[in-house]
Amino acid sequence: MTTIRKSLLFTIILSIFLCFFPVTVNAEETTNEKSLLSLTSFESGSFQGWVAFGGKSTITITDETSHDGELCIKTESRNEVWSGPALNIINLVEPGTEISFQAYVKGVSPDIAPEVHMSLKSIDSNGTENYSGIDKHIVDDKEWVLFEGSYSIAENATDLTVYFQTGEGLDDFYIDDIKIFGPHKEIVTTDDENNKDSYEFDFEKNLENWLPRGDISIVTTGDFSYSGKNSLYVSGRKEFWNAPMVRLNNIKTGVSYNYTAYVMYNGVAYEQNHVFALKLQYSLDGIETYSEIESKLLQKGTWSKISGDFILPKNAENIALYVQTEDVINREPDKNDLMSFYVDNVVVFDNTLLIKDRIIHICIISAVSLAVLILFVFVGYKVYKKSRKTKEILMTAKIDAMTKAFNRNTFEEFTKYLENSPEKCKKYYLTVCDVNFLKYINDNYGHEYGDMAIIRCAEVLLKTIGKKGKVYRTGGDEFMCVTKYDPSNALKTEISLEASMHYKGYPFSVAVGTAHYDKTVDFDTPDIKAIIKRSDNEMYKHKQEIKKYKTEFSKEFAEDRKASNVTE
Repeated sequence: MTTIRKSLLFTIILSIFLCFFPVTVNAEETTNEKSLLSLTSFESGSFQGWVAFGGKSTITITDETSHDGELCIKTESRNEVWSGPALNIINLVEPGTEISFQAYVKGVSPDIAPEVHMSLKSIDSNGTENYSGIDKHIVDDKEWVLFEGSYSIAENATDLTVYFQTGEGLDDFYIDDIKIFGPHKEIVTTDDENNKDSYEFDFEKNLENWLPRGDISIVTTGDFSYSGKNSLYVSGRKEFWNAPMVRLNNIKTGVSYNYTAYVMYNGVAYEQNHVFALKLQYSLDGIETYSEIESKLLQKGTWSKISGDFILPKNAENIALYVQTEDVINREPDKNDLMSFYVDNVVVFDNTLLIKDRIIHICIISAVSLAVLILFVFVGYKVYKKSRKTKEILMTAKIDAMTKAFNRNTFEEFTKYLENSPEKCKKYYLTVCDVNFLKYINDNYGHEYGDMAIIRCAEVLLKTIGKKGKVYRTGGDEFMCVTKYDPSNALKTEISLEASMHYKGYPFSVAVGTAHYDKTVDFDTPDIKAIIKRSDNEMYKHKQEIKKYKTEFSKEFAEDRKASNVTE
């Protein structure tokens, strides 16, 4: 009983204490139970990713005042109540978790106390935009006001931006010391992700992190596609700048990238041709910057490729690429400016990678070409060598080994050719050459000297005729020269010079006789054998003339000629 009375008394005393001395829980201490994901104090003099939301205001870093430290952000020149400092935080937070915010806000004007809102814009995987309020207060220029609140991130959130705005009016204000708390995002990255050189989007499974730029609808559809089954369909556009966009924060600055997309539109209400553009958006020094990469006039109902290059400046942040219809300036947009359209096969890649690939490709092609060339040269050399060897073998079969002139078999092949083509006889001169006094040389000097005389005769004939004809050895000491001109005088001259200037211990003399087609004798169909016979007779006449001047060899000459006739 005593114990019950004591417990009741303690409860009454505790209740009275709590009524007069309520326990206050510091919101910052409660929030600190979560991890600090981001702290923006602006003391470094940089915007740390903060930009003017929608580009409809101006934010600057100023030392006019600050909550803690020396610097803060000042928002001014506002054109829309919703425009103020904004930070995209999707890379900091984990979808499906709760996050908390703290920030300090202060008014600028001593005459106006605006109502400032801390808000969130989220986009889900269906491309739907959602707006939520976190906290709001009326602020003046006297004190910094603490803004705080929590937000549960949807499981299917794909984009999240925190921003400050006014309830109404376009008044200026300061913000400072913004903190974001929540569970750390589990980020699994690889070196390939961090140093990614290309991005490809074909929309075969889902939106692939593409977001609506403005309050529009973007969905994957199987109605049309450039390749594969699906494409991205964009509809419900209310402004020309409403477009599908993708954030690519891993893109490197100062590097040339190529951005390519295939775009198509159709519909009876739309004009036959319309301009579409590839656009780039990024924040730099607190300013949202927009630039056109490439534009192109497209034809309705046809997939068209739009492609262009871009380079991000140093310190660029919050990079996004998008596709839209051309900008509308100084007029109201019409139905063509707000048309629905399809996007497919989007590729963004580092141009230096392409150059490297081209260099590698060229090197491979060059190496393969060189290898093929070497192979062709090797095979060609082998074929040439074999062909040359074959030619040498064939030539050897045609050449007289002793004199290097063509042999008798080759001459007989030539005469058969002329027998089958009598007309060809008309263009050739046939000259018979016979070594004189060969029997005398053999009997008095030996057969070795006789062979020397035959070789010597061949050398003179080959030298004189050269490439202007051919020389054949048709018998032991008899040769036939075939030319397209009369060589008899030149041969006689060279033979006389050889005999007079180079005495080699034995008499050297050659008889020469030339015959040619003669219409009065051969008529229209010449006979090669008849022409050869005439040249042989001419040679014999020349022998007789030589005999007159070589009386010391006359007997031997007669016997030599007699022996020659017997052989024939």
